Amino acid sequence: MINNDICRNILHHIFGLIYAITFYIYRILKAVCRPVVYTHPRIYRFAVTMREAIKELILPPEKTLHPPIRKPEENRPEPIVVPEPIVVPKPKICETKKAERFPAWLMAEWRDIHEIEPQLFPEEWLINHIPEYNVPCSRIAKPYLELCELYGKDVSHVFLVPWLVRGGADLVVLNYIQSLINQHLAKNIVVIATLNADSPWKERLPRMVRFIEFGKLYAEVLSPEEQEKLLIRLLLQMAPKVIHNINSDLAYRIFVKYGKALRSISKLFACSFCLDMTEEGKYAGYQIWYLHKCFDILEGILSDNQAHLEKLEEMYALDKNKANVHYQPAPRVSRKKKFAAENMSKNELNILWAGRLDRQKRPDILIQIAEECRKLPFRFHVFGSGLLDTDVYTGRFEELENIIYHGPFDGLPSLSVEEYDLFLYTSQWDGLPNVLLESAALGLPLVASDVGGISEFVEGGKTGFLISPFDDAALYVDRLKKIFVDRSILPKIAGNACELLESRHSREAFNERVRNTRHYCLGHSSDKKEMVG
Repeated sequence: MINNDICRNILHHIFGLIYAITFYIYRILKAVCRPVVYTHPRIYRFAVTMREAIKELILPPEKTLHPPIRKPEENRPEPIVVPEPIVVPKPKICETKKAERFPAWLMAEWRDIHEIEPQLFPEEWLINHIPEYNVPCSRIAKPYLELCELYGKDVSHVFLVPWLVRGGADLVVLNYIQSLINQHLAKNIVVIATLNADSPWKERLPRMVRFIEFGKLYAEVLSPEEQEKLLIRLLLQMAPKVIHNINSDLAYRIFVKYGKALRSISKLFACSFCLDMTEEGKYAGYQIWYLHKCFDILEGILSDNQAHLEKLEEMYALDKNKANVHYQPAPRVSRKKKFAAENMSKNELNILWAGRLDRQKRPDILIQIAEECRKLPFRFHVFGSGLLDTDVYTGRFEELENIIYHGPFDGLPSLSVEEYDLFLYTSQWDGLPNVLLESAALGLPLVASDVGGISEFVEGGKTGFLISPFDDAALYVDRLKKIFVDRSILPKIAGNACELLESRHSREAFNERVRNTRHYCLGHSSDKKEMVG
């Protein structure tokens, strides 16, 4: 019996020691894991349960069915290590602070949930550890609401343009809008100018068209990425039937980034007229930077000449079924130019040059021509303004006595052309310039560089005179000399050009091409109900 008591006491001390070691390990783990335990009540409850299970397994119960047999002389029980109870901290949170931190509706919902499941109401200590996040207000939220007001409702067509200034591409915008309105093929039209610049031609828009100066409103307050997000959000939410991009860099960027989303709700079109070039002769422009990246999501590519579309097909193997040639309409033929007998034999030649004073139009070639014609009775009348190097060119004009610079002009029809004998055009790259169509409509014979789609209108010796290569000033001078010596061919040349204008570049022919462009207009199949009547 004595041996049994001794063994029992030894085991009792061993189990007590194990429990003490386990308890202190637990205390250490609890201190380390306290934040996790407090944040996750289930982990806390599991830890307490495990502690009690270990306690019951290791420590002898206070009362058992078979208490240990002790000697009468043993009056003192063996010492038992009693663990400290785990106390969950309950930070004091005043009701005023809690009320300020949590809105009344949240507390009401908690109480409702508590009625269904009493275990789901959070304790104060848990409420005190709920993290708070300050969500910053979006920088495009207020501009978006402003745009929605400017945009209006029931818009079927959106035109994205850099600006509306005096230029060929800007005239193309006006032509498309006028065609849609005259044929009742659109509901409401919105024009969005994406550059931070003035748009003097916005006054030419029809009264019912809404014009939004996006660039002037947001270019200085929003980053380029924020402008993209703002514009794409507007277009996705408003979901116009047609989005037509005419030379807008911002529009091309969102076509590339968000084209698939836009395509799911709108038909996307882009105009492309010619490839730009750097001074070294490298191709540049939207067609090089963006077009091949977003071509798949476009419904169609619209151009004013066939030559450019063939060039794009050659470069990128683009689907020709998406290519659409829309020869732009010219002003109605006025035949203002009269080839009277006295004009045919006068002793001087008055030559008109009109266009942008930028590198594309090559005013420097005009200056070379004028320098070689100093000893000839030729007068070069120059109209135009530019964006980059205008002052450089105008300074050179003043140095030459046979160049008369008249300043900017508002379209060729605004000029008095009776005093001019022909129109000279020296561009390095181009589509099919509107200024050539306007010149022909006014009865001026054309001498133009053979670039881009110009040869589709100016046929050498028939509707005008082509110069190739474009930068050979001597060839221009030679052609001008021949015209000065024998002007008898000029009336026929001018007449042929007018006939081509009336047959291919009339307003009616342009309207028909627009009307037959797939998915561009309302009034087809499911769109008939939306047609403006």
